[in-house]
Amino acid sequence: MVEEKKKQVAKPSVFRIMAVKFNLPQDEFINTLKATVMSPDKLGKVASNAEIAAFLIVAQKYNLDPFTNEIYAFPGKKGGIVPIVGIDGFTTIMNRQKEFNGYEMTYDEDEATMESAKSCPKWAEVKIYHKNREHPTIVREYLDEVYVPPRKGYSGPWQTHTKRMLRHKALIQAIRLGFGITGIYDPDEGERILDAQVIEEKSAGKPVVAMPEARQLPAGEEEQVKSKNNDYKAMLERFQMAKKVLGEKKYYEVLGRNGYEKSNKIRIVADGNKILDEMNREADKEANKK
Repeated sequence: MVEEKKKQVAKPSVFRIMAVKFNLPQDEFINTLKATVMSPDKLGKVASNAEIAAFLIVAQKYNLDPFTNEIYAFPGKKGGIVPIVGIDGFTTIMNRQKEFNGYEMTYDEDEATMESAKSCPKWAEVKIYHKNREHPTIVREYLDEVYVPPRKGYSGPWQTHTKRMLRHKALIQAIRLGFGITGIYDPDEGERILDAQVIEEKSAGKPVVAMPEARQLPAGEEEQVKSKNNDYKAMLERFQMAKKVLGEKKYYEVLGRNGYEKSNKIRIVADGNKILDEMNREADKEANKK
């Protein structure tokens, strides 16, 4: 008896899926995308189908509409694209989360005035509440760390709407940490990524990557650096142990309360040790309950 081979049904491409979603023929959908959301860069380079596909995969993952600017793309200077999501896209993602249970925002009473900007609170703090968590995600963003000065002498939203931009920045970071959002960037980050990617070498006309020159350290200073590196490594190892003791849910809850998504994002050992002390207290509480 000859067994019939099962027919393998090809999965629809991301182009087809998104074209159907917007009720457009596939070719028309791609051309519309190229003419609007992914228009040619300053040199006239048109996005390739591979770059468009990469962009659409991100848009599909977070169910964002590229035609209403919930998500758009910057062409990378080294090729590829940088997916950008504004405040509308991030709040759309937040409001779709089943465990989302509202948020609160507070501001510092003291204000500061940055270069060419309006007076603004020194920090903004967001608390995102979750239906399935005992504690909220708390994120605080400081004006002097996120402020973007005028670009090439021209004012931007950070100069004309300073308070609003700080509010947006704090809310976006809280959404990221609270719901584990990765792979997308806000407009400020997109600009910084592009600025840092490549330096155009005018003489050769070729893109080159700027590499910092190595600096020779005195013997005593070199030992200090090694010591700091060892302390940092030991701190990360303690975090791994804390995760096993607390369990992932409580572990990431404590990290989130302190404004971090992962332990390797902590750059200062003293800050990490404070969080570890907090984790130890949480572990003691759990032990006492038993």
